[in-house]
Amino acid sequence: MEYNGMPKNRAIEGVKAAMPPSRFATSPREHGARAMTEYRDHHATIFVAPAIAGPIEAVRREWDPAMAAQIAAHVTVAYPQEAPISDLLVERVRAASAGIPPFRLRLGRVATFGSPEDGVYVTVEDIDGGYRKIREEVLRPPFHGVAFPPHVTLVHPRTSGRGGDFRDSGWSLCGDEEFVAQEVAITALDGARWVVLETFRLRGEGERRS
Repeated sequence: MEYNGMPKNRAIEGVKAAMPPSRFATSPREHGARAMTEYRDHHATIFVAPAIAGPIEAVRREWDPAMAAQIAAHVTVAYPQEAPISDLLVERVRAASAGIPPFRLRLGRVATFGSPEDGVYVTVEDIDGGYRKIREEVLRPPFHGVAFPPHVTLVHPRTSGRGGDFRDSGWSLCGDEEFVAQEVAITALDGARWVVLETFRLRGEGERRS
């Protein structure tokens, strides 16, 4: 498997294939306390604000119901390929969130990953530079960032073969939609579903930590 041209075993040894967080991601308390090592494929994730997520969620339920049942509309901040050391990922996100204030993200046009069969998404504009900054803070060595634009996936190739049909439908957002990213979640797979392990509010205060 490759991700954006990167072989599965490249970058940092022990890297795992990325999977998106669950739409119904919940606290691990609902499943009982578990060690961090019992979860896998940790992500840093910003969920799209509910106030503007409605049209996107409706599209996803129609064109990619399997993925829509697993994950809410979101923008991934860090993938497992980029940040395979889960404990360090958590510490980096905690420190970055303390030093970075809430920032705006703007949803824009519909685009594809090469061809519609490779996935269809909505572009995301990093209006204030906060998304770029938090990635820079989180993905310092030994992590290694992969060049990949921020986006919200509408049709995922792993769970739907309807990317071409969706593109041909001509759907688009009714104007650009903005929301303020207020927090970053750490999500991971517990073997059956995705859970939110921790959530860090963006505060713009405090000291950075390694």
